[in-house]
Amino acid sequence: MANGGQLTASPNHDSKRVTVDQVELDVEQYGSIVVPRDQIKRIESPQVTEDEYFDHASKFADTAEDQWKLAQWCKSQGLDLCFHRHAARVLELDPEFADARYALGYQRRSGRWVSQDEIMRDRGYIRHGGRWTTVQEIALDAARAQRRANQVEWAQYLKRWRQRLGKEHGPTILINFDQVSDPDAVPGLIQLLGRENNRELAYRYLETLGRIESSQGRTFLMENAIFQNDPNFRHRCQQEVLSFKHPKMVEFYVVFLNHYDRNIVNRAAVMLAKLDYPTAIAPLANALHTRHLTDIAARGTYFHTTQAPTPRFDIVGPKASFRRMSLSEFFARTNNVYGTEVLANPGVHRALVELCDGEDFGYDPNPWKAWYKKAYAPKSPPIRLSRDL
Repeated sequence: MANGGQLTASPNHDSKRVTVDQVELDVEQYGSIVVPRDQIKRIESPQVTEDEYFDHASKFADTAEDQWKLAQWCKSQGLDLCFHRHAARVLELDPEFADARYALGYQRRSGRWVSQDEIMRDRGYIRHGGRWTTVQEIALDAARAQRRANQVEWAQYLKRWRQRLGKEHGPTILINFDQVSDPDAVPGLIQLLGRENNRELAYRYLETLGRIESSQGRTFLMENAIFQNDPNFRHRCQQEVLSFKHPKMVEFYVVFLNHYDRNIVNRAAVMLAKLDYPTAIAPLANALHTRHLTDIAARGTYFHTTQAPTPRFDIVGPKASFRRMSLSEFFARTNNVYGTEVLANPGVHRALVELCDGEDFGYDPNPWKAWYKKAYAPKSPPIRLSRDL
């Protein structure tokens, strides 16, 4: 089992009690139980029947040597529980039987046999939920479980609120979004946003996401400031990103200047201009011209930005493997030959003009870099020579 335990049972393949994620197990003398599939780590099928085992076991005496031979036979037949039982019997008969000790996880330390349990406890581990772990890991697991529970509770609460909104009958659920600050509300807010048909409410959810201090919520907004195909939604995400802007965001958006989708390149440039950090000037200058697929080669190729905007906020965005894909990564995934061409990026050019106080050096990257160096490069302090030298 996933928790480290073992269970002798037979799966009921004709069960009508279980869902696709569950398995019904028939446990002899105890009835049947239903367990999640992900709790079953490994299924071991014995190579012999129970009758064959008892028939073979009856041939061995209750001595350390014979019980060890029987244990070895059990192991070769895939009977792990029987192996451990007979190996343990060996130690009852002869506590110094080294092979059995080692097989059961014992080690020789300072002249005495130390069990695996003792070794793990000496290392600071404790047995919890069928596995060895640390107190810190238990606390982290508990915190993660509590967070998941809080997220589910928030998602259900937000869903009920939206269902009751505007209804004349039934209990009223009130939410003051100006006071929502719990990061655990973020997943529920994102799901609510994806189902919302009312634009004003959708904008309200975006404002709330922008105010909550959550890496998940802020990354969601930063990505949708370029991924969102609806220009109004994209603009709203950009506004929220600017409310918590930070110089490190330059690194986040510079990555997209190498994107295989030219539209993403220019959208990233828009965000770099809005952030207004001069460290973006050199990367933008390098992206004034970028290589992309020709129009003919691009036919039939997946481009998220060419898809029509959806009526609701698109919370899914581009396919996962395409989100940050460069042209070289695109070619690495295919054996097909595609035509390419170098294209100028007007969005990148406009971003540079904004960042460089209205200066316009066209599409040659060198003057832009020279301007940045002159305006922002650290000045060397004057050196004064002493007359006494």
